[in-house]
Amino acid sequence: MDVIEVENLSKSYGSVKALDSVSFSVPEGIILGVIGPNGAGKTTLIRILSCLLGYDGGKVKLFGKDAKKCGSEIKGQMALLPQEARAHFYTLTPFEYVYHYLRMRGLPRDEAKRRADRAMEEFGIDYPDRIASMLSGGMMRKTLLAMVLSADAKLYFLDEPTVGLDVESRLRLWEILRERAKSSTIVLTSHYLNEISSVSDLVLLLKNRVLAFGPPEEIAKRYLSGFKSKLVVFGDFEGDFITKKAGRNTLLYLRSKAEEREAMTLLEELGLPFRREELTIEDVFIVGELE
Repeated sequence: MDVIEVENLSKSYGSVKALDSVSFSVPEGIILGVIGPNGAGKTTLIRILSCLLGYDGGKVKLFGKDAKKCGSEIKGQMALLPQEARAHFYTLTPFEYVYHYLRMRGLPRDEAKRRADRAMEEFGIDYPDRIASMLSGGMMRKTLLAMVLSADAKLYFLDEPTVGLDVESRLRLWEILRERAKSSTIVLTSHYLNEISSVSDLVLLLKNRVLAFGPPEEIAKRYLSGFKSKLVVFGDFEGDFITKKAGRNTLLYLRSKAEEREAMTLLEELGLPFRREELTIEDVFIVGELE
């Protein structure tokens, strides 16, 4: 069954069109990564799907039911971590955050305590009794993730979940999400395109409209088929290759092994340091094939 069905979804804020005829569907037990630049409509989409925001046109179904009639039966199957989520109760500890969240979702005391203990262990939270006012931003973000993912939900929404997390915590989160996806559907947004594509079964490239939708490897193959490799040049470079500026660096997109060898030889002769990288889904945006 498709847990999420979206057809020609549109949403505007005054004259600004946040979502323009967006259509896609997500089956049960799938991790969907929604990726795109700032202002692409990612958070608007999450708020609509989680029944927090109305929309102007189109259809949205959750668990086969109209999202405009999103009652307690649907909401009780969902759990949401908004991008703007912050600590509001500064005297609560990580354990208490998880415990009270589960109690509010209707779990008995003993079950809430058991799950809160498990969440501390699962997320590697070794400060369960430290009050929130003493936690760093990354520690608090991990606490909020543990809180939301401790729920026995059928549909999770995580808006920019890795903000503030260190590398080890992000890797742990991906492991937890893959485990949750065995029995739940997960929708997450991020600016970390490569990271999201590595954990997601499906990727939605969004820029107010759907630029591409499907398995990440298929999207990369479809839109980057004309390129074989990429060189990151540490500095400015101009040559007879497809190049894109990336801050202080220059990206070279090569169409063949012969072109790659030619570029590497030229860079070595010029004394410009460079690194060879494999093409990833992030390059779909950089190359601009979808514009």
